[in-house]
Amino acid sequence: MWADIRAKWIGIRYKYRKPLAEFAATAIMIAFGCGAVAQTVLSANNTWFSVSLAWGLGVTIAVHVAGGVSGAHLNPAVTFALALFRGFPWADLPIYWVAQISGAFVGALVVYVANCSALRAADREKTMGVFFTARQTAEVSTVDAFVYEFIATALLLIIILATTDKKNNPAGVIQPLTMGLSITLIGTAFGYQTGYAINPARDLGPRFFTAISGWGFGVFSRQDYYFWVPIVAPLLGATAGACVYDVFICSSDPKTDDTEHIC
Repeated sequence: MWADIRAKWIGIRYKYRKPLAEFAATAIMIAFGCGAVAQTVLSANNTWFSVSLAWGLGVTIAVHVAGGVSGAHLNPAVTFALALFRGFPWADLPIYWVAQISGAFVGALVVYVANCSALRAADREKTMGVFFTARQTAEVSTVDAFVYEFIATALLLIIILATTDKKNNPAGVIQPLTMGLSITLIGTAFGYQTGYAINPARDLGPRFFTAISGWGFGVFSRQDYYFWVPIVAPLLGATAGACVYDVFICSSDPKTDDTEHIC
């Protein structure tokens, strides 16, 4: 019986290996990233740089986990930009998005389970910030936050396209480290004002988890329904970043090069 179950699972796993890899890698990324935020919120002994560094290292590990299977997009905005500009199949986009958002949900669950007692004992208004992003100070308006997220995601896409462009200077085997350092750099330079989602799944999955785990669906109406900013701004920013790379930098010829890396 177990042999039959194993054989069936192997068949399912192979058929859906790419979305499963996205799911697992995104969950790992969120577990490390939100886990670092939890340590900062609950202990008050860490710094913003330590959070940015943890997110970067989490991305490095996640890219190692899934890069050879699914490409380790880990981010609906990245998948969307690759579909627009790099020939990623539109038919695969929905299942990638579902895998990424559900993986982020599970990553938040892992953080909650690991810190359950401390989170319950702490101020709930304070601890909900462990899981999703928000305007960090009263001086940051929704427009400001949108601009931060837009610019940060555009920069992320420029980096991704540059380091995977076969006719530029591809990062190759150090791609996971390159992406991790890039995430840390973006977080250090542009992250504090919003918590830098730069990834719709990173915010939406944990926000859904927070809504059903005791904080309530008011998490979607906080800060004048801010939740749409970390969804829309990264999608538009990723599109803009890909446009900038293709207009100013990319040297490949879309008529002759393979569609996976065309510019």
